[in-house]
Amino acid sequence: MREQNDIKKEQQSDRAGDDDDKNGLEWTVFGVSLVLVLAILVYLSYVAITHKPSTPDLVVTHFHDPSANAPHRYRVVVENKGGETAEEVQVELTLESGGKEVESAELSIAFSPKESKREGWVNFKEDPASADTLVARVVSYKRP
Repeated sequence: MREQNDIKKEQQSDRAGDDDDKNGLEWTVFGVSLVLVLAILVYLSYVAITHKPSTPDLVVTHFHDPSANAPHRYRVVVENKGGETAEEVQVELTLESGGKEVESAELSIAFSPKESKREGWVNFKEDPASADTLVARVVSYKRP
């Protein structure tokens, strides 16, 4: 009877999973994973605590960008330096001569995410070189 019990114990100890010793690779993978997860949690916590919400801060710049078919074309770049997205951005470029408006062009941008740049092009009928000033401004935008 004693011999049978010893045989049963030997057979049970040979089963897979009874020996739960982990090898070095498993411990390395566990350690690296743990460090990565903790680093991400610390970073997200830091961003959540230090984030200061701010309104969109839109800056408009324009560059003369003629082509063969559009000699009076301008490239318009809208940069959102604020901390929030702006929706339905309306930009107006106005040609002024002698303090009077000669011509204007409008550009609509669907959305401008925080800390991003969006660009578009506008065309004028008149030659912008004949005007004194080209004024670019943001007319309106919405907060989402």
